[in-house]
Amino acid sequence: MYTPRDILLSIEMKKSNILILHDTFLYKWWGERLILMMWKALKADIASGFFSKWSFDLRSEGFTWKMISVSSEVFTKWVRHLKLKYSFLFRTRFLWDYDTVIFSGDSLSAIRNCPWSTKKIYYCHTPPRYIYDLHDLYLWKISWYMRPLFLLGCKVFRYLYERDLKNIDLIITNSKNTQKRIKEYLGYESQVLYPPVDRKRFVWLWQKWYFLSFARLADAKRVDRVVTAFTQLPEEKLVVIYGKNDPQREKIFEIGKWYPNIEFITLDNNDMLYEYIWNARATIYIPIDEDFGMSPVESMSAGKPVLWVDEWWLKETIIHKKTWYVIDAKADIDHIIAWVKYLNPERCLAMKEDSEMQSDTFWLEAFEKELKNIILD
Repeated sequence: MYTPRDILLSIEMKKSNILILHDTFLYKWWGERLILMMWKALKADIASGFFSKWSFDLRSEGFTWKMISVSSEVFTKWVRHLKLKYSFLFRTRFLWDYDTVIFSGDSLSAIRNCPWSTKKIYYCHTPPRYIYDLHDLYLWKISWYMRPLFLLGCKVFRYLYERDLKNIDLIITNSKNTQKRIKEYLGYESQVLYPPVDRKRFVWLWQKWYFLSFARLADAKRVDRVVTAFTQLPEEKLVVIYGKNDPQREKIFEIGKWYPNIEFITLDNNDMLYEYIWNARATIYIPIDEDFGMSPVESMSAGKPVLWVDEWWLKETIIHKKTWYVIDAKADIDHIIAWVKYLNPERCLAMKEDSEMQSDTFWLEAFEKELKNIILD
């Protein structure tokens, strides 16, 4: 956990005229990694709702610019959501100090604290899914007596979100799929800037026997189906990497806890993630209508094929049966079992070169160049 000394600007720290405002550094997932890559390209300051001890240590990553925390750590989901909404609205007066502000995640309510002359850019990972495309899924998860309050909250937050969008100068997004979603639900045009992969870190090292899942343990990621499939595959090994704050972890632990071929691992540092990807046979990633999904791109960079679902954005980047194997969008457990059996070590190894070549689309250097052109133009 960062102390006030870590967060506040000291005499030795540098200050930028560009600020990246990200909703929370809660995990060590690709959203947080993307912000670090943006900082390295732009040499920007970073502000966030809070910097969790479970996320990246920015100082150890080489970050020497200004860090601003607008709230304190809170992990209960809806409490966190409401507290951060308040903090972004009323504790972000420091935005006046910057010529350019890049909003990321659910931080857009802070835009009211930007002067009119500030260049305001929104990197939209997705419009809030609990309000738009996955509204019914979230509603179904809530107890019946809480649903009226949830519906009222959605109406309020939708009004605020769409009002704040009117003040944005440019919307950047992570894929054509999210671009389509922004147009469909919000009516705005956006510019696609694919998140990058650091090819120096995600490399092929060796092929061991296990399949790897490193998606967050949440309903929309459907890791529960992957684990259920491997309960019927005692001859195959599954490694599941999870975060300590993942919302569905207890449910998924319960599914797989009696099966010796299923191993759950949480990582103390990000370097261990690279090692698991370097050595996997293949990775499995079957989310519902994913915004973009860095996990498969990182797998390809390491020469590992990916078992994925047949959904819209995937067609932007894949070569079926050369870099990925695509199952039905419903991700039926029987289909997962069949494809896992099909992906023997020889077939996975034969896909190595095609996977590495396909990931060239997402080179870090190309991302940095395009990002600078957009922001500094």
